[in-house]
Amino acid sequence: MLTRWVPNGRVDSDESRAIHAIDAAINDIKQAAIDDGKPLSDHPPVDEHWGAPDRFHRALGLLDGAYNDINQREDDRWNHGLKHRALGHIDEARRAIHHALHDRY
Repeated sequence: MLTRWVPNGRVDSDESRAIHAIDAAINDIKQAAIDDGKPLSDHPPVDEHWGAPDRFHRALGLLDGAYNDINQREDDRWNHGLKHRALGHIDEARRAIHHALHDRY
């Protein structure tokens, strides 16, 4: 959603910060899923036809959904740390996207 929004392919610091935070959250989520034995292959398709503001808003919606999915009761104590780190990364990504939207639109 965030890597191809500019026609020239340029990704600025806000997008870069959001992408880095999302990648970190994904890594924590994958680690927790591996430990729980959950499948890692469920990826939604990306609609390449959206404009920049739509991609930002869609990314925020996906991040909100991920946050709500992750922020559930966790039985495995070891995964508590991964859960909270992933939630922190998602919060950081949301802040970066909000900052990008505020600066441009």
